[in-house]
Amino acid sequence: MIRIALTFLAAASLAACSGDPEFAEGGDIVTIHGEIGTVDRGAMDPELEPLFRAYGIEFDSAYVMPFASLADMTQHDVRVAYPEGGVTRVFSGPLLRDVLDVATPEGSMLTITALDGYQRDIELSRIEDHDVILAIRMDGDALNIGGYGPAMIVWPRDTDDALAGMDDSDWVWGVFSIEVRD
Repeated sequence: MIRIALTFLAAASLAACSGDPEFAEGGDIVTIHGEIGTVDRGAMDPELEPLFRAYGIEFDSAYVMPFASLADMTQHDVRVAYPEGGVTRVFSGPLLRDVLDVATPEGSMLTITALDGYQRDIELSRIEDHDVILAIRMDGDALNIGGYGPAMIVWPRDTDDALAGMDDSDWVWGVFSIEVRD
């Protein structure tokens, strides 16, 4: 029940800034924090950012990515069956390593947090070794709250031989927080 309430809170918070499916006016949809060298915002405010507070995410500074900034980056398509064995779809978005490069990561591990509270630790070297995207579109449409949005980690497992047979555990949808750490 708590997880459902938190997911509803997350969706309501982001929906407020997403009246347009492209988040044209929107606020920040992904926050990169932790061991980074480039920042553009201050500390997490527990009074104004209840989703971070609910998941125990705290930071003194961060780099934020609104939908428009992610859409302005070079877009890459990954045609892949998701979930594993499911329908083949075309996911589009910038390479995750390019998104992270903007924040100048200084750590070697990522903790990616989704709106539903799912967290996944992924070594930064894996992101650098494969053309993993931070998808913001699927089959040409923006990833929306209630679906896989606002952003999703998508691996090119159908075209990268090293990822053949990969399961879905590192595919994080509903991404809103990426922590870089040692």
